[in-house]
Amino acid sequence: MDKTKLQTAIQSFIKKKKTNPAYYSDNWAERKERREFYQSYTKERILNMTEDDLYEYISKLWSMLIWGNKKYVVDKLISDNGLNHIKKQLAELLFGAMPIENRWDNFIKGVKGLGPATISELLTYINPQEYVIFNKTTILCFTYLNIEGMPKYNYQYTGQKYVEVCNIG
Repeated sequence: MDKTKLQTAIQSFIKKKKTNPAYYSDNWAERKERREFYQSYTKERILNMTEDDLYEYISKLWSMLIWGNKKYVVDKLISDNGLNHIKKQLAELLFGAMPIENRWDNFIKGVKGLGPATISELLTYINPQEYVIFNKTTILCFTYLNIEGMPKYNYQYTGQKYVEVCNIG
């Protein structure tokens, strides 16, 4: 990792933050609110979700911002996987006892329609000290900082690679 690049990036962020403190304060408050929302869910609460609950849970994610019709996305998710299956897989991903790389791989293989950006966002809300967002922006940033071994293709977003990215983060 190029420490000079990292220091420059951090200094640039601090400078921008000082020029527009209201934006960064509002942004931080929104992040805190989202984290509190997702951390209010327990394993039991996820397992007892209705379709409407799942819609609220999924539609609030930043990874869902690109979708204009979030109801369609959630309905398709339920249609492709079944509500009970999704709930069980989410509960296991977020609260399971297996190592995260196994839970990650099981979820990716077991649920059609939710990918690395979404599941890493959920993991990050549940435990922000341990997990990081794992998406193309993360990979681009890590590449910019000369961190090698970042995935180039979707199939490379494995549980093992997620653990590596979390350790770097």
